[in-house]
Amino acid sequence: MKNNDIYKKVTDLIIERLEAGQIAWENPVINNCRPQNLVTGHIYRGINPLILSLCETPYFMTFKQAKNIKANVKKGAKSLPVVFWSITRKTELNEGGEAEEKMYYFLKYYNVFNISDIEDIPEKYLNKTHLEKNNNIEIQTAEKIIKNYKNVPAFGYCSGTPHYSPSDDIIRTPKKEYFKNSNAYYSTLFHEMAHSTGHEKRLNRFKEYAKALHFGNKEYAKEELTAELTAGFLMSETGESINIDNKTAYIQSWLKVLKNDNKILLQSAGRAEKATNYIMNRQ
Repeated sequence: MKNNDIYKKVTDLIIERLEAGQIAWENPVINNCRPQNLVTGHIYRGINPLILSLCETPYFMTFKQAKNIKANVKKGAKSLPVVFWSITRKTELNEGGEAEEKMYYFLKYYNVFNISDIEDIPEKYLNKTHLEKNNNIEIQTAEKIIKNYKNVPAFGYCSGTPHYSPSDDIIRTPKKEYFKNSNAYYSTLFHEMAHSTGHEKRLNRFKEYAKALHFGNKEYAKEELTAELTAGFLMSETGESINIDNKTAYIQSWLKVLKNDNKILLQSAGRAEKATNYIMNRQ
């Protein structure tokens, strides 16, 4: 089959599944790879996952916790803040002279260190991190696609949500072992690679959105459709199986923003084919 025939087959299969009804999306990473405290198991919420997300592993602890378990923070290691709201209640008289309880909120923080900066962590704590990893193998056909990508952006790791940053021109994902399987890792990486083709020094696709690209809006939805279809096309190039249900569910969520317009899906498939050919270094 010709490449564009394969891409049409993937698109048609996704549309067929879309027409079949609602499909649940499954997160491709283990435990969402969410930043958490290794000692207590507490998962950080609010803005904290964003603050902690650029570390290679999702596990943290305070200096005191490290000391208590007889571990050592490496000399020169830098801490990161974890912020939280402290609530103070006070009983005060209101304008009518009646006692009334009021609550005051104060933003506070404490510092944590990533476990990559901590030595001599007891095995019973390290075992927790081993349980959250898989021995995912390299898919050589997928690695070849990555190497063929000319004018490639930088790659880095994160412990939170995979993302592409246009301002830095860098792709960040959790490490391969934090994904449920190898296919989930490469499909996610291909999705972010697809976004990177929109940069002005590549296909310059972002200019189409005329600065209207904001999370959750229609233009953002179109870009997400393009990226997810590109990931599907690239996975088809590897010869590996594609998790069509997960791709369909992801696409389904963004099509809702576009009022389930399959015409826009087909337009996105055209953009995705261009992005795929760019990454594959085809004319």
